[in-house]
Amino acid sequence: MSELLKTTEDVKIAATLDVNGLNCPLPLLLIKKTVTTLSSGDILQVNGLQSGFRSDFKGWCERNGHFFIGEKDQYGNKIIFIKKG
Repeated sequence: MSELLKTTEDVKIAATLDVNGLNCPLPLLLIKKTVTTLSSGDILQVNGLQSGFRSDFKGWCERNGHFFIGEKDQYGNKIIFIKKG
């Protein structure tokens, strides 16, 4: 998948997490906690990330064996998708 998703029709979401209004590092801690509840290959949708958080998050995925599979802007809301490794 490309990093900027045109559609999420092919993405089967296992869990959704809303981090709107939360400041770092709380979004990352919640993402980490949620990912541990998923099975390998499951996809987590995270809503409400601040734009500067994206680069930090991609590095976190790589370091922890997960896959950043894309992002989507929806009505000014940043949505990202990760696949548990």
